[in-house]
Parts: sequence; structure tokens; C-alpha cells
Amino acid sequence: MVSRVVAGGVPVAAEDYGGNGRDVLLLHGGGRSRRDWDSFAGLLISNGFRAVSMDHRGHGESGEAPWSWDEALADVAAVVEEYGLHRPMIVGHSLGGMVAALWAGEHAECPLAVNLDGHGNPTRPDQFFGLDEVSAADACRAMTGFLAEMGRGLPEEFLQVMKEIDALGLCTVYRAVRCPLLVVSGDASAFAAMFPEHLVTAWNAYCLWLEKQLEAITRELPLVRHVSLGTGHDPHIEDPQALLSVLIGHLNLRREKWSG
Repeated sequence: MVSRVVAGGVPVAAEDYGGNGRDVLLLHGGGRSRRDWDSFAGLLISNGFRAVSMDHRGHGESGEAPWSWDEALADVAAVVEEYGLHRPMIVGHSLGGMVAALWAGEHAECPLAVNLDGHGNPTRPDQFFGLDEVSAADACRAMTGFLAEMGRGLPEEFLQVMKEIDALGLCTVYRAVRCPLLVVSGDASAFAAMFPEHLVTAWNAYCLWLEKQLEAITRELPLVRHVSLGTGHDPHIEDPQALLSVLIGHLNLRREKWSG
């Protein structure tokens, strides 16, 4: 069942796949749509969950509108209310994973928020682990320049989303969570192929910085956990069964050990 929920004057398309049990709201990545979740939603239903997905504003069948994190969270809240979701688990991919992490900072009652490979892009020289100061500055200039060039010709709405991603300090977001947050990483080497050869070292240094940051955060904060899957950027599409096993395992762990 598909409906359009009006959130802040914007029609937001959402779909109830059905099912019984714990409610799960699925959030897609940037430039994608709720259709990404069709197969995974079926797995959720067959394993005792109720699944709902939605199109972010400016995506899929939702209305065009300016993007901000506050507005994205308000859209999620509107869908939760419209569908009567009770303390839903929020599972987001890439851009949607960042929204899920922000939701975790505002909803202590959430049983589990999940960020699937939503790590953003490097924006500062200190994010290139293991490179000296000069090499890191060069890597940052080259990487940000390459990403800016890739963005040429893209719709202004999408570029606004990318600006919001670049301005978001995810490590700060993680340290502010009030409910259990699971960060799932795919194999970062899958992204290396999109960069020219001279940027592969810079990309690997950034990925190592991310890994070190997540290691530190998970040591400090019992509510945040991190796992890696042997997939690329789309674990919910590439290996949905493995992802489902991880989510169920962490929900069980939450009931046994996690506070919140």
C-alpha cells in the first residue's frame, strides 16, 4: 500500500509492505528510491517484522523540496505517525543511514538505528590517516576537486544534499546518540575503482581514518557498534540475508546487554 504523507507541505511517498511484529522503517540512499528495499522488505516480513519504506523529499515519488537534516527528520516523523509505527527500528542506507544516525540522537526509545555505509566524503586534510601534513593537504585538494568535478551537471537539488553531507560531522552525531546505533560498513575497496589511480592512496588513507574513528567511538560509547560486511556499498542489495542476520543479532544483543 503506497500513500503520500504531507510533511511541511511536501508530499512524501511511503509504502507499507505489511507483516507482523516489530516495525521497521527503511530509508534509501541519495539519488535512489524506496524501491531499493523491495527484496529486503520481503525478508523482514518472513522473519517476523513489519516493513515500511519511504522516498526522501526530492527522490522517487516524493515532492521536490529543499533538503536539510531537520526537514528530512521531520519527514521521517510524519511517516512514523501516519503509519502508526510503534518505536520503529530505523534502517538507512548511505544518505538514509545518516538520517538514521541523527534520528538516534533524538529518539531514546528507538530499539535500533542502523547506518548502512553512510560515511560521507573527506573534506579536511586531517582525515587522511598516515599521510604527512603536506601529502594530506595535497590529497585533500585533489580528492575534493575530483568530487566537485564529478558533481558538475548534476541537479542543484542533489548538489544541495551533497553540501549538507559535507557539512555534517558524523563522529559528533555518533557521540550524541541516545539509542543503540549500528554502523555497517561495506568493503571500501569497492569504491576505489571509481577514482583515478593517483587518488587511490588518498581514498585508502581516508578509509583508514574512518576505521580509526569508529574504533575509538565504539570503545567510548556502549550504544554504538560497528560491523563490516564483505559487500560493496549496497549490503541490503548485494547480500540481504547477511544483513538481516546482523540486524537480528544486534536486536537480540540489545535486549540482553545494551542499555537505553
